[in-house]
Amino acid sequence: MEDAAIYRKTDKGKQEVADRSFGLESHVRRLLVMIDGQRDALELSVYVRAGELESTLDRLVAEGFVESVDRDRVAGRVALTPAANDPVVFAGIKIRAMTEIRSRIRGRLGPMADLLVAEINGCSSALELRAKLRKLEGTLVQLMGQADGVELARRIGNELTRLVPKTS
Repeated sequence: MEDAAIYRKTDKGKQEVADRSFGLESHVRRLLVMIDGQRDALELSVYVRAGELESTLDRLVAEGFVESVDRDRVAGRVALTPAANDPVVFAGIKIRAMTEIRSRIRGRLGPMADLLVAEINGCSSALELRAKLRKLEGTLVQLMGQADGVELARRIGNELTRLVPKTS
């Protein structure tokens, strides 16, 4: 799979989206729905969990739900990229995440907050931080409660996956 590859739904893929006729799992179907013949693999990566893109796309191609498109045949395409790929944006997201965890957990469980902050601080890319958040979500729920822990992980995840026009 190339990051630059663009995919579109086949007739079989369109049928699955319309009436769920093939019973795809929710994470596979979610990616299928987002494939529009305009987004490349990098842009699509924000719609699946960290580390699942390649295997999910490979499955959709192998089972005939999608096919790659010649980039030259995609008219009027505006390439997008996760804003967090910019090192300055990524640093800001990490700082906000660490600050919020410190302020919300430290009063009750100081050492645990420090461990979580160290885990986040050790991430060197948006993709790595997304994967770390998936692993830490259970811990955040235990420390902050179901609603607050999930909300914090998802809010940070949304910041990491926000798309902006790509500059060359």
